[in-house]
Amino acid sequence: MLAPDSADSATQKARAHARAAFVSLLNAPEDDIPLDVMLAWMTAEERALTDIQPMLDELDAIAKDLFIPADTNTYEAVARINHHLFDHHKFCGNEEAFSDPANSMLDAVLAERKGLPILLSAIYIEVARRAGQAICGIGFPTHFLVSPYGATPRFYIDPFHKGRILRFNQMEPWFNRILEQSNGRLPPFSWWLKPVSTRQILVRINNNLKASYLQRNDLSGALRCVERLYVLTPDALEVRRDRGLLRFELGQEEEGAKDLDAYLAARSSEAQTSD
Repeated sequence: MLAPDSADSATQKARAHARAAFVSLLNAPEDDIPLDVMLAWMTAEERALTDIQPMLDELDAIAKDLFIPADTNTYEAVARINHHLFDHHKFCGNEEAFSDPANSMLDAVLAERKGLPILLSAIYIEVARRAGQAICGIGFPTHFLVSPYGATPRFYIDPFHKGRILRFNQMEPWFNRILEQSNGRLPPFSWWLKPVSTRQILVRINNNLKASYLQRNDLSGALRCVERLYVLTPDALEVRRDRGLLRFELGQEEEGAKDLDAYLAARSSEAQTSD
């Protein structure tokens, strides 16, 4: 058994390695950033793991028995994927423990077959890709969805509710209810139905995980999420602010002050430009 100091050092080294791997993959062209590998390295950082291959192997194993002939139409392909994931492999939304941080980690969702809408959607995308089907993420507010590329008419799939199919005329009333709850402070309905990038998916997952950690007063976990958000969205001033505040809370006063000074300077510059 490792001594406490040795165990802490091993955890730090594993997390640093995972973070470096995560950051290095962001140097790829935007369309080539691998969702499955990025999720695996993000999970590895949270778990202090050095090997992501078991997670990727599990995705391969799930997809192995999903057979979709080349001439299959979109609707039948979706039906096959839905049956495979939700009837055979029993994936579903974790409604009982929605805010559990494990719902945002690939290893846990693969093991338990339960998770948040966006993690189940990511698994849907990656299993479908392995079976030769192009599925895109749809960043609908409060509830992530997926949709087949090029489907006409367009339709949407809800992996949290075992692959239920949603049509356009079902989506707009849903959006209007969300809009009302937000006091009208949302982009227009059509904006939320566009495919999102891997980077956007990772931003949303890290925001979810940060919120889960903050609910549990796990400030170190929240800081890891904010640090990943900073490399994903380096121009987002609010991320720099949040990193500074969390560093202060964790006793990292010098680093926190630098972040908050940079945030305030950028805000002041923006105000002067707008004047």
